[in-house]
Amino acid sequence: MGSPPTGTADYAVELERATRGLLALNVAVLEEVEKRVGLPTLRALQSLQRLGPSLVTELGEDLDLVPSSASRLSDRLADAGLITRSVAPHNRRATLLALTDAGHAILDDLVALRAERFRSIAEQMSRRERAQLLAGAAAFTAAYGQLAKPTATDE
Repeated sequence: MGSPPTGTADYAVELERATRGLLALNVAVLEEVEKRVGLPTLRALQSLQRLGPSLVTELGEDLDLVPSSASRLSDRLADAGLITRSVAPHNRRATLLALTDAGHAILDDLVALRAERFRSIAEQMSRRERAQLLAGAAAFTAAYGQLAKPTATDE
């Protein structure tokens, strides 16, 4: 890369270019896992991992699905042994969803595959470059997390 970008817009363009390899690696890994389980299943498992045990309606809201679609998706996930469905303790008419060991295993495989790919690429980098990448990526993830947190007005 040349000289440091002067403004935020220039920086954003440079960052987009600089992270293409990271994004391409992630997409390739997601496509590989998606061939085994399908994108809707993978998104639902990731959502339940992030949310923890959740109602069908909460899963649907997180995935931007109408309740009937969220219910059908949860039926398929339960039939595949990836989640459990149980009566919610606070509302007997609601269904509580939770990941099974098999559901967790798919997500663990995704992380392991991504880490293996990162490892093979990081071996081509110097120790200093790896440290800089890790520090920058951690700072970016922290900033992203702050923006992604719901505010009092969002809830």
